[in-house]
Amino acid sequence: MFCTKCGAKNPEDATFCYKCGNEMYTDKTRTMVDDTTDTTDEIVAEEVNPLIDFWTNIVNFEGKMNRHNFWVAVFIMALINIVIVAISYGTEAMILWYLYDLFFLIATLSASVRRLHDINKSGAYVLLNLIPLVGQVALLIMLLQENEVDKKKVVDDPINNMGDKGFYLTAAVFIGIILVILLPLLLNGTL
Repeated sequence: MFCTKCGAKNPEDATFCYKCGNEMYTDKTRTMVDDTTDTTDEIVAEEVNPLIDFWTNIVNFEGKMNRHNFWVAVFIMALINIVIVAISYGTEAMILWYLYDLFFLIATLSASVRRLHDINKSGAYVLLNLIPLVGQVALLIMLLQENEVDKKKVVDDPINNMGDKGFYLTAAVFIGIILVILLPLLLNGTL
């Protein structure tokens, strides 16, 4: 079955497109014909721009968003946030930063819910953000997981093929390093 929005080929039983998150509809009365022999009518899937996907679905809490698009969009928008703060800090233009942050918060919440749908979790897990530190780390680990379609791909890339144990070990070491750096600053009251 091909997605009507992006043209990506999906499994016949898919309810959402694995590439763009579009809901899949099938007509049960129509017979499905596989045109694998005809190459002239082949549908070519387009790459979805992560920023366009992030901002055009700002209030879309349904569908899916893949890991790559989610993290690219979040990192770019966070960098833009830092630039806006640096430019407007201490001026009357801080209202622009507040408005940007409001839209960024809403877009990040909707993208997080769609990212959780991509790994077959409920969007309600986004509420883990309300639990200080432990809930936020648990949500971060969920948002970093790959979906089932990506797990089945075989690629000769040691970083992407490290497995769950290697990923969790890397995440734990990274979080441990950050805690070792920030803990003395928090205890001294300088942060």
